[in-house]
Amino acid sequence: MVVIAPAQVREGTYKPAGGAATPWSINEHQSLIWGGQPYLPIGVRIDGTEQAVAAAKAAGITDVIVDLPANGAAWDGVLTALNRAGMHFLLRVGSLAPMAHGFAVEPQGYRVTGIIKPMQVTVEIPGATSAFVVFATKSDATIVDSARVPIVNGVLTYNAKPGPEIEHILLIYPEITSMDQPDYWDDLDTERDELLGSLRKHTLGAGLRGIVNPMGRSLAVTGKEPRFVPTNSYFRMELSAFLEEKYKNLETLMKSWSMNSSTLSQIDNKTKKWLGTFNEVARLIPLWSATRGIGALLDPDTNHLFMCDNKLSQAWADISQVINVAGDRRFSRIVPAIRAIADVPVLQDWMGWIPPCESKHPSIDGLGMRVTGTTLSTLAESGCRAVSSLLRWNTRGWLVATDVDPGTSPDVPTLLGGILDDISSMGARGIFVRSDSPAILKKVADEARQRGADTSLAGQSTSPIFFPENAYNPAVPQKLPGDHWWLPTPSDGNRIDLGSHFYAYRSAMNEGTFILWTHTPGRYKLHILEPKSVKFQTIDGSDPMPKINKGLVEITLTEFPLIITGTLEVPVPDVSAVETIQQFKQMLTIGQRNHGGVDEQEMYFNQALIGFDRNPGGSFEQMRKQYWKLADKIAAYTWIEAEHYSDTNFSEVSNNPGCSAGRALSLRTLVPPGPGGYFAEYRVQVRSKDDQQLWIAAKIPAERRNDVSIMVGGQIMKLSGEPLSLYGGGFGWYKLGSTRVAGNMSSIRLQVDSAGNSEIAIDAILLTPEAFKPNGVTPPDPATFGALPTQRTKQPKRKGSGGS
Repeated sequence: MVVIAPAQVREGTYKPAGGAATPWSINEHQSLIWGGQPYLPIGVRIDGTEQAVAAAKAAGITDVIVDLPANGAAWDGVLTALNRAGMHFLLRVGSLAPMAHGFAVEPQGYRVTGIIKPMQVTVEIPGATSAFVVFATKSDATIVDSARVPIVNGVLTYNAKPGPEIEHILLIYPEITSMDQPDYWDDLDTERDELLGSLRKHTLGAGLRGIVNPMGRSLAVTGKEPRFVPTNSYFRMELSAFLEEKYKNLETLMKSWSMNSSTLSQIDNKTKKWLGTFNEVARLIPLWSATRGIGALLDPDTNHLFMCDNKLSQAWADISQVINVAGDRRFSRIVPAIRAIADVPVLQDWMGWIPPCESKHPSIDGLGMRVTGTTLSTLAESGCRAVSSLLRWNTRGWLVATDVDPGTSPDVPTLLGGILDDISSMGARGIFVRSDSPAILKKVADEARQRGADTSLAGQSTSPIFFPENAYNPAVPQKLPGDHWWLPTPSDGNRIDLGSHFYAYRSAMNEGTFILWTHTPGRYKLHILEPKSVKFQTIDGSDPMPKINKGLVEITLTEFPLIITGTLEVPVPDVSAVETIQQFKQMLTIGQRNHGGVDEQEMYFNQALIGFDRNPGGSFEQMRKQYWKLADKIAAYTWIEAEHYSDTNFSEVSNNPGCSAGRALSLRTLVPPGPGGYFAEYRVQVRSKDDQQLWIAAKIPAERRNDVSIMVGGQIMKLSGEPLSLYGGGFGWYKLGSTRVAGNMSSIRLQVDSAGNSEIAIDAILLTPEAFKPNGVTPPDPATFGALPTQRTKQPKRKGSGGS
């Protein structure tokens, strides 16, 4: 039994000043029921001005989202205009959410490398007031110097004095107002009080239908990995209380944070104070990220360092939990406070895979999603994550497309009906288009009138099939048969390599569950050691007609996902095994004839093959592993994992299970590069003297693509076009052009000529003499393989429908 807190009750009664009370509720189909009738608005998003209200009214619009600041400026005139026009509206708090003050911990970004002689280092860090700097040797991170340095007019100056002929690095930890982390402690209370005061003081009117972004809008979508520690006293109090409740005593805490056992007896020479209370530990700031930084904790009040083992420390996990709980708590308090004044649904625009969007029982009443483009694929890609978050709630929620940007193409009015249909099919039960085009506004009004009498959407639901972001491509956000949608989640999981004919993944959300499909529908045999306990379910309710034999299941596979449950073993299609064996033999012949040195791959492949009947899933995984090792040896193309550089000043090698080999080379820094830019250099064997295409697999924000180049054999090439074959949460393939490489070895230099707050991540570089069709993380075929004999079987006679 689930007990729903008062803030999670998805119903209420709105009573405007001088007006009649209207009950409302949110049903199980993500729809708002207002006064007993479904409210399914199709309207526009407007600025908070009387002129914008008049323009929307003149275009025939009856429903709007209006942006207004929390402090109540311009509310009177805008609210009066909206209610006089008889419009229904959602009030969106358009002012920026207050952001936290503290220390940015991004040693992968705030770093200066290549210091080999005494020099004055100057770095521009706008908005920072000071920074703690660590000067260390690059080879073993031995700390040479550390100090708190003032930042004057946005510029940090440090006199570096390295040892002779030893490269040093300068790590910078600026004290700054974050662009990512909202202030859940001091300033947010002020913002909350301003909003509540504005709601009390102004006549909201009968047209109000909801409030969006109760704590203001955020500048950036926050990711999983923390990179900022607030210095607010209330944050420290909450962290101290959390640590004391969790660990009970300092000795246990210090073990968990992997601090030296002598730390308790350390005394700061300046303050003469012992580090001996939970309050003092709560001041400490970890000086490392996932892959960069040093194993030390900084007390910013004393500028004292306490050494620790950063690979084992739980400091970041504890700090992150306190920050996330604080955000969830602030929402849980502000929502009922708002509804006590204006009892309407309170929504939050999707902010990322973080609370409250990712809470199972969130205090907010729904989510807003931003949707861009005109095609189903672009609409799905931009809006799918908000849909996924809400559909995984354990409570009901209202899903609204609060910001639909179809662009400025003259075709938009013609396409708008289909755009609205596609967004509705994803589960949105309210759509607001952002546009200044009179033609688009008129078309929105026309669509709203035509659809106004049809309330059937309020009784329809989207049925989700979830896949982990790591398995993005081959799984992609898309509409499937039977009102199903394929949607990403932040859960752990991975795609499964089954060769060229089949696609599969598994997710940690549902242990013992596999999703399998093929581009060639038919009957196939699956190798499963114990098939009797395995169940199969199609998404359209059709019968996959499993036929069970010893160690095999014969089943119907289509281009749509088949859900396989009841086994921890990877189901291996017989076609995949046959294909892998045949192609490996062909590659082995090529390798033995032309290259040699393939005995190791042959031995391990044969060992796995011998054990296939005893352990099909595990053996096949090893067979594919040896397949790709052999492919890398005999292929005419050159596939370079970006993290396998000979030299670089990029930020870090980051773990990303959705990438090739599970890692990528990342650049995220606000520090301007030197004359040579940010670079990664590679030494590669030349495998072809012919013209070769140059491709790069990367995640590069559109505004930074012109700053990325690759130099091969003295030829500099730039990115061209949009990325192809997207995968792994934003990665895609860019073609740079063609080149010819001489000699036996060649140098490749990847260069980025700018800094930026947005991340650039490089997965792989490809030089190939053959035409290349990108396919996510899968390299090209290493040879021209012969046709595979079909292994499909005859379709059995159907006995009925339904899964087993």
